[in-house]
Amino acid sequence: MNQQSQWRSRLDRIPGAAYIFLIVFAAASILVPRFFSVGNISTMLLQACTLTLLSVAMSLTLMMGSIDLSMGGVVSMCGVIMACIMRAGASAWLALPVGLIIGAVFGMFNGVMVTRLKIPAFIATFGSMGIAQSIANTISQERTVSWEVSPKTSLIDFLGNHALSVEMGTDASQTLTISNLLIITAVVVAVVWVLFRRTTLGSNIYALGANEETARLSGVSVTQWRIIVFVISGVLAALGGIVVMVRSNSVQPTIGSNLEFQACVAAVLGGNVMEGGKGSVPGAVLGALTLYTIRSAMSLMGIDTSWVQVVIGGVLVIGMLLNNYAASREKAGSLAALNRARADRAVGKGGVAK
Repeated sequence: MNQQSQWRSRLDRIPGAAYIFLIVFAAASILVPRFFSVGNISTMLLQACTLTLLSVAMSLTLMMGSIDLSMGGVVSMCGVIMACIMRAGASAWLALPVGLIIGAVFGMFNGVMVTRLKIPAFIATFGSMGIAQSIANTISQERTVSWEVSPKTSLIDFLGNHALSVEMGTDASQTLTISNLLIITAVVVAVVWVLFRRTTLGSNIYALGANEETARLSGVSVTQWRIIVFVISGVLAALGGIVVMVRSNSVQPTIGSNLEFQACVAAVLGGNVMEGGKGSVPGAVLGALTLYTIRSAMSLMGIDTSWVQVVIGGVLVIGMLLNNYAASREKAGSLAALNRARADRAVGKGGVAK
């Protein structure tokens, strides 16, 4: 392999979302005043934590040829339940694990419906979203849930603090801050990525998405692994609920509304396809950062927030088009490689390559 081919191979490994993110980020930095400031970037990264977790979860489900539309409802439900536990006077050290367990149980519920009851994932998780959101509305009585600050909630205070704060000027926009929430989100995403790359999780998810029957014949426990992925999705959604409640020190029962749509857009923008069998965790993260770059730029430009969903819908269409283009290029490359291999075999047998 010559040097040009090596560089082409390395570039092909870079997720397409990286180029999209760089283009959007550069355009926003040039065109939008105050966007390219350490204060705004710090805020943007913190705000993107919840969507990043959900996008990784959506990426895993899409790669196995499924989808999880319940995660927005799970964010609301787990956030409200944890907030109510602390409002009752219990410790945050109890409330947060309870929320994670509920997220895992709800994910298992989704997995059982899809695998055992044979309900299509779109319908099953859409129904679960309604159930979770209804639980959040009922428990909170459709009101914002807050709690009294006390030593029992010191964990919440710690999570909301900055691990690093560097003043680069007198203005607030010139202060670089790294929140504990951002570090925890990065660690969680890194753990999921390592599990995906270094264990059978990734290969089994790809196998399920490519062809479920072939995966079963290869010895993959289809039911078990589908449930595992839905459980991971539920836990990541519950973590998203924790991020939301820590950031605002309260929880609105509709806080997770529409997050599943945004997570789907970010995952698709990151190279994940609805058919399954293809995608990446880093791509989903870059997709989430791209969406929040757009949101931040629109906010600084004073554009009405009602236009955000319009732009996000347009981004989804662009992501689908880019994925289709990449798939057609990959198919063309595979066909060309197959034709070259056939020609080489023909020459080796003394034939004439046509």
